[in-house]
Amino acid sequence: WGCHRMAGILTYVEDLKRGLKIDALREAGRQYPVFCFLLLSMLSLTVLLNRYIHILMVFWSFLAGVITFYCSLGPESLLPNIFFTVKPRSRQEQELFPLGHSCAVCGKVKCKRHRPTLLLENYQPWLDLKVHSKVDASVAEVFELVLENFVYPWYRDITDDEACVDELRMTFRFFASVLVRRAQKVDIPAVFADKVMKAAMKHIEVIAKARGRVKNLEGLQQAALDEYGPDLHIALHSRKDELTYLRKLTEMLFPYVMPPKATDCRSLALLLREVMAGSVILPTMDFMADPDTVNLMVLIFVDDTPPEPATEPPSALVPFLQKYADVSSKKPSVLKLELREIRDQQDLLFRFMNFLKQEGAVHVLQFCLAVEEFNDKILSPELSDSELQRLHGEVLHIYETYCLDESIDKISFDPFIVEEIRNIAKGPYTDVVKLQTIPCLFEAYEHVLSLLERVFTPMFCHSDEYFRHLLRGAESLTRNSRINRSVIWII
Repeated sequence: WGCHRMAGILTYVEDLKRGLKIDALREAGRQYPVFCFLLLSMLSLTVLLNRYIHILMVFWSFLAGVITFYCSLGPESLLPNIFFTVKPRSRQEQELFPLGHSCAVCGKVKCKRHRPTLLLENYQPWLDLKVHSKVDASVAEVFELVLENFVYPWYRDITDDEACVDELRMTFRFFASVLVRRAQKVDIPAVFADKVMKAAMKHIEVIAKARGRVKNLEGLQQAALDEYGPDLHIALHSRKDELTYLRKLTEMLFPYVMPPKATDCRSLALLLREVMAGSVILPTMDFMADPDTVNLMVLIFVDDTPPEPATEPPSALVPFLQKYADVSSKKPSVLKLELREIRDQQDLLFRFMNFLKQEGAVHVLQFCLAVEEFNDKILSPELSDSELQRLHGEVLHIYETYCLDESIDKISFDPFIVEEIRNIAKGPYTDVVKLQTIPCLFEAYEHVLSLLERVFTPMFCHSDEYFRHLLRGAESLTRNSRINRSVIWII
């Protein structure tokens, strides 16, 4: 009977603590020790010197005013902020690219003409990202093992076409490039001091309380989980909840680490979610949570032994995962066109120009056509004086239209190229023959041609304009087959 009574008293005390929110009061005491000390002092003086309550009310009013003023204007407090929050204005840097997003056409950081989809960084986060070749090979090996263990075993039973796997490789490269750029911006000491150490101290406190409640180490884990109470993370409830949490987390990260519009394909998004959550992140978390791994990381962190001197020179810097993402499939695909194929078909060229108009970049193709026409004329061995003047006028038009900063059709070129073209355009018309030997115009043409082939052609192959072209061909074939069947039926 005595044990039951004691258990009832303990239950009543626990309910009373929850009702009075002792934990919240304790947290308030940790966050505001001075205020809590003054409050307790005033309460004690009020109880002991209750006959002088009219004098103590002055101090109570002052203390209440100070607390109200602080909590009302404080940006971070346990109490709600009833006024506006005063925060210093800080200059926000670009999240991944310190120099800002540059337009793929004009090169401006804040381009107001071309669509945001033309930002090169949105499609190629590995720009100017180089790592040592050994590191690059190791990362590529990890991704290749993921494909070999979790994709190829079932994918090879379906098809031998490597197009889908190549798309996965490009997605892995995009994902890894974004992670590397974000990792470069992380302040490691601040993260450890602000988040990791707080979480570690909280965990140590919970473990210490749990050890005081159990007699043997076998029940320590369950006691620690019970000690967390409602603060226990949802992923720790069960293995199924952990996998579900990682799936949701992966889906939330997709807009930040995946190529634009990549998640519009539901099947690809589900495949990447399952591969990343179940085959990459979950084993990684298991490895990181292993006690041996934790102990090794602690030893490495506290070890001040200098590293062994390098016996080999550092490997060369290479573009990040460029070799890994090279297309291995050589089979032609309807979704992979070359620029020359587009130009050889009038219908495709017309749709490609419509697509460029929608993107605000039709002048990119116009520049290529203008330079090609100019080269056909300038390579003539004998040029009359009138022809030289006409060609000089064309060079001046090219310079003013595509090279000047104030031009709406400006294309971003190397400053050296712009300077060479300007010297010809602003000089005497007889200097136009120098373009037969000076490579500046040819280099500008190569730059724009590369822009069309690497940026706009892949975008066009995934655009609605190109899909209409494909559907039109399918509809024409279907219509012809129906006509043939009707003719045969009539005959």
